[in-house]
Amino acid sequence: MRIIGTVLTIALLTGCATANETFGNGGLCGVQPYCGTYFDYQILKEAVTEDNATYASAFAPLAAIDLPLSFVADTLILPYTIFQIRPSEE
Repeated sequence: MRIIGTVLTIALLTGCATANETFGNGGLCGVQPYCGTYFDYQILKEAVTEDNATYASAFAPLAAIDLPLSFVADTLILPYTIFQIRPSEE
């Protein structure tokens, strides 16, 4: 019984960036698929490349943990996000 509770807790906490970008205030989900994974990638990239990246450095460990989980969540909701992509305005 304890294993089932642990698995359900992990399942609810996976893909935080995906949930935020898809159903929250994030703006990436209508632009590209795998928006949660891309968001985590951007945090990790800024933590390494920017000189004054205090925000990104603080969230880099969480983004590193969330990245593979967001990848799985993004893959599961890919049919939804494909239809949410807006055409580019040229």
